[in-house]
Amino acid sequence: MERGGNDMTAGITEPRAPIGTPRRGRPRARRAMLPLMAAAAAVAGGCTDLDTGPDDPFSLELLTLPSPSIVSGDSLRDVDGNATPIRAIVFDVEGDTIRNADVTLFIADTSMALALDPETGFIVATGTRRGDARIFASIGSLQAPPETLTIVPPPASTAAVGTIDTLRYSFADPSRNTSDSLAVRVIRDSASAPVARYLVRFRLADRADTLVARLVDDQGRLSTADRSGAMSIDTTGPDGVAFRRLRVTPGATLATPVDSIVVLADVRLRGADVTGSPVRLVLYASPISTP
Repeated sequence: MERGGNDMTAGITEPRAPIGTPRRGRPRARRAMLPLMAAAAAVAGGCTDLDTGPDDPFSLELLTLPSPSIVSGDSLRDVDGNATPIRAIVFDVEGDTIRNADVTLFIADTSMALALDPETGFIVATGTRRGDARIFASIGSLQAPPETLTIVPPPASTAAVGTIDTLRYSFADPSRNTSDSLAVRVIRDSASAPVARYLVRFRLADRADTLVARLVDDQGRLSTADRSGAMSIDTTGPDGVAFRRLRVTPGATLATPVDSIVVLADVRLRGADVTGSPVRLVLYASPISTP
């Protein structure tokens, strides 16, 4: 999930579709102490050159976490607030998933604040402690690259950040047709302390606006979760700020001389909007006088 243009999807939010039809076995889970993880790090991960049969593990994938953070005292959840388990998939040499693969999940957690349910794969941040943890998956001699999970405080509110300048778009020069940032900040208390690595969903208030405008990241990329451009997910940075931009495609449906496009930013805790969410962000757009 995603800061500086990485779509969290989100992050975090947009897991890559596995090869073939998923047929997952139930993973085994346990907390790993640091010496054990240091030893495990030496194990080859991903695809490796092994003598394998059609039913033997050839590669292992730990699916992208539904969020790069977990709220202290809560379960790991996706952008909609649904508690979501950790998943790992094992592939054979043909690229098909292996049924009933005995995958082990490891937690390298210096705060000792995470608990992983060995039966379901759900993870909970117990108590109020904070910190970072790494999630590993292994089977036999294979180990998937780890995912980092940050324990954060619960967000209390969100609000728009800065001013949104009018976009002066051009019918002749598309390079001029992307707005500045439409940004919000997520905070946790009355002192406006930021909440980092938290998911924010940006969406067009009117999906019909995709005829003339699409949400993009700071690299001009559409979300992999919604190629229509009607929705995109970002992750807050250390300052608690998340943002998206609008790329305008001038056409007959874009009113002149001035039109407006409304974007809503959703910040949720356990599926419910925090104070201020959804934030209403309005971009005004008008054509420049010369191409």
